[in-house]
Amino acid sequence: MTYNHGMHSTTMRWASAVSELGSPEQALEQVLGQTLEQMAGAPVHLALWFVSDLYLADFDALARRAAEALGAPVLLGCSSGGVIGADQELELRPAMSLVTACLPNVTLKPFHVTPLELEMSGTDAQRFWEERTGATLQEEPVFVLIPDPMTCDVHQLVEQLNRVFPKRPIIGGLASGSRRTGGRWLVYNGELVEEGAVGVAMTGDITLETVVSQGCRPIGQSYIVTRSEEYVIHEIGSRPSVTVLQEILEALPPADQRLAQEALFLGVAIDERKYPLERGDFLVRNLLGADMEAGTLTVGERVRVGQTVQFQLRDARAADEDLQQLLRRAASGSDPAPAGGLLFNCLGRGHGMFGRAHHDVQLIRAVTGEYPLGGFFCNGEIGPVGGVNYLHGYTASLGLFRPKGSGAARRP
Repeated sequence: MTYNHGMHSTTMRWASAVSELGSPEQALEQVLGQTLEQMAGAPVHLALWFVSDLYLADFDALARRAAEALGAPVLLGCSSGGVIGADQELELRPAMSLVTACLPNVTLKPFHVTPLELEMSGTDAQRFWEERTGATLQEEPVFVLIPDPMTCDVHQLVEQLNRVFPKRPIIGGLASGSRRTGGRWLVYNGELVEEGAVGVAMTGDITLETVVSQGCRPIGQSYIVTRSEEYVIHEIGSRPSVTVLQEILEALPPADQRLAQEALFLGVAIDERKYPLERGDFLVRNLLGADMEAGTLTVGERVRVGQTVQFQLRDARAADEDLQQLLRRAASGSDPAPAGGLLFNCLGRGHGMFGRAHHDVQLIRAVTGEYPLGGFFCNGEIGPVGGVNYLHGYTASLGLFRPKGSGAARRP
């Protein structure tokens, strides 16, 4: 079903709240009360609800209660290993986050896709997704997407949406939490589902600007891949890839050499024609192995001859610098603060990476301004790099929403 919101309200409005109350029923009432108060009587068209799996509750009943209280035609959400909202990142504890939005002149098309539907959709992906989302490329849709990583082929899902809706931004994250039966779930319009993916396509008076911080800093120089086969890089710069990597590592200071033993990655340029290459122009992927005898490297991404690559290190300092730089680029000389935002953060970030709580959400606030912001800690994050949507790891994937009249997204 498609929901087309007319002039019931003339202003886009978002709200966000979190609760740490020990009772899930009391926590839900608290976030409902706080968000509805912030909405100030504006109708709720879209709600996103994220709940720690550490709660023991009848989540079906809670989801129905949330849908009834909000009156929202579109209510999506999932279980999580941590929630985000109201300037806080609440990890490894019972907590709940709720984001609501009044979206005048925006058409919302929520969707749920099962694993079987996704598998069969490949025969005619365009028809399937245009029917499922109720949108065409010409309508310039933007997407929020929440898959279940245990039952959904997320790479196939994102690849199909990229193909049908090229250059249209998707922001989202993979449900997280316990792997026990019933411990991980999705919410679709106030009902629990336990497989596939849920999402919403939005068209009309709305823009989505994205900031996708992969948390790395480059080392050495960039090189051109001169011989490769699928995921195996034989040569870069016409030399064995292992030899080049060894030389780069030997030139690093001792601290970085130690870091490289556990946090070394490869950045693959999305557009090798772009110059100069900057942060945000590389897709960061795992180095899966090195064959010292053959001189090859195996990477978690297909790499073709002619692509530009650069080795990367990831640690708290790199993650902080990367997010700061990308946020400043997004905020430079631009529009007012967004109407609202969604943050999909990796479970590997947060306190475990930075040694303190609330790092990412507080940095986002400091650079981009005050506005309702919520989200959760994910098993994988979705967002665009170089205009193409990907599934990431160890990433902060931020979506900033505005009406079209206040300025369009500059870096989809």
